[in-house]
Amino acid sequence: MELLPIVMGTVGIILYMLIPGISLSLALFPRREDLDLVERVGIGIFLGMTTPFIQYFNDKNFFIPINFTTTTATILVVTIIGLLVWQLRLRRMD
Repeated sequence: MELLPIVMGTVGIILYMLIPGISLSLALFPRREDLDLVERVGIGIFLGMTTPFIQYFNDKNFFIPINFTTTTATILVVTIIGLLVWQLRLRRMD
């Protein structure tokens, strides 16, 4: 196997887990002072596991297949919801 597909796959999996996880960590801990960068990334990776769980739930209960389209839609929805909750919590704290 060549190096480029391996690197691209690894980066893709990291982003698949990290992007929704960071937005959910912002929703849980909205202020910058709540967590430092290492803690936020660690919690973001942990919370990034929600995306595959949501996809599995949708596949088993609503018969929505897991493919590129549904994966992208799930990542977008989870990320947008996390960012919206983050903004709402920031406004309420002020």
